[in-house]
Amino acid sequence: MKLKDILDEGKSTLAKNKIEDPDFDATEILLNLLDMDMARFLFECEDELEDKYDKRVISNIISEFDELISARAQHFPLQYITGESYFCGLRFNINRDVLIPRQDTETLVEKVISDNQDKNKFILDMCTGSGCIAISLAALGDYKLVVGTDISDDALEVAAKNADDLILDKNLDDEMSQHIYFLQSDMFDNLNKIKEKLGIEAFDIITANPPYIRSDEIKKLQKEVKDFEPRLALDGDKDGLKYYKAISKDAKNYLNENGKIYLEIGYDQAEDVKKIFEDAGYTHIETVKDLGGNDRVIIFTI
Repeated sequence: MKLKDILDEGKSTLAKNKIEDPDFDATEILLNLLDMDMARFLFECEDELEDKYDKRVISNIISEFDELISARAQHFPLQYITGESYFCGLRFNINRDVLIPRQDTETLVEKVISDNQDKNKFILDMCTGSGCIAISLAALGDYKLVVGTDISDDALEVAAKNADDLILDKNLDDEMSQHIYFLQSDMFDNLNKIKEKLGIEAFDIITANPPYIRSDEIKKLQKEVKDFEPRLALDGDKDGLKYYKAISKDAKNYLNENGKIYLEIGYDQAEDVKKIFEDAGYTHIETVKDLGGNDRVIIFTI
């Protein structure tokens, strides 16, 4: 028995269950299970396992791999199996308490950093989830302070762990609490605590990737999404616009003069979101497309 044989069995199982990229997924699962990189795998994949391990170890490897492959064959997301997802070149820990970071969302982070070269900025990231936007802005943008909020305490635990891994390692001069801070809040409800703890009343930038899928559209999503990702992070109510309306209502109370709002939107929501914010007194600055050519980020100012 060789590692290559075990991997081939996994690939075959995923292919039979119509997993989109069975070779990649099976390989990622095995490498993650063995804590092995591709170079080492290629070096060892043709070795006879019986020459290196006893039967119990080999049996455990096969059993654990088969269990994980079985989960993926049922469309359980690969990222939840491996417990990681890459975003803006950074490795994020994730679990089912948070939405899996998407490449499309990188458009928002890249735009904020491109537009705002002055690092002396206070940023509020709402619906932060895994913290992928907030932490990427803090780590790559190196802004003075990024505050991430979410209604879910479980999600905030994931975000805090990611911040520990990705920001403290940068050896910043500031203490963690001075550079990035997470707060449980249903939209703007608890933001008064930011003033109490950090002495900040308003922000230069607000970012958000809020739930924006129409409730009746969720059942049409990929099985990996609709059956396993947190509905709380997907469901934007009947029209998909619930959270944009909430942000437009109160954001001006938490923005400094000339402050900007950067929002991720669904591919067909630009005009609706633009109207919501313009009706609330904001000025539309720009709508930005993602790499697929879809409207993905919309920007407003007060």
